[in-house]
Amino acid sequence: MTNIQHVFKVLNDDFPNSVIKVNGIREIEEHYRPKGREGNHLKINIASNIFDGKTLLEQHKMVHNSLEELMQMNGGFIHAVTIKTGGSEE
Repeated sequence: MTNIQHVFKVLNDDFPNSVIKVNGIREIEEHYRPKGREGNHLKINIASNIFDGKTLLEQHKMVHNSLEELMQMNGGFIHAVTIKTGGSEE
C-alpha cells in the first residue's frame, strides 16, 4: 500500500460515504521546505455530510485529528497537508 493509499484508507474509515481525493504535491519550492526536512506534502479534498453545520475550522480540525498519527511530528510520513472541505450541499 502506498502512502497516499494509506491516507485515503484512514480518511475513508473516519469519513464514510464521503467524496475524498488525496493527491501528492511533487514540486515544493525549496524556500518552502525546512532545511533537512523530508516528507510527503499532500492535498486533500473531502465533501461530507459529516461537516454539515460545522465551521471551516472545525472541519479542518476533524481532518487533522484523523491524520494525527501519520504526521511527521508523531513519527509518520506526512510533512504538510493542504485541506479543502465542504458539507453535502457544497
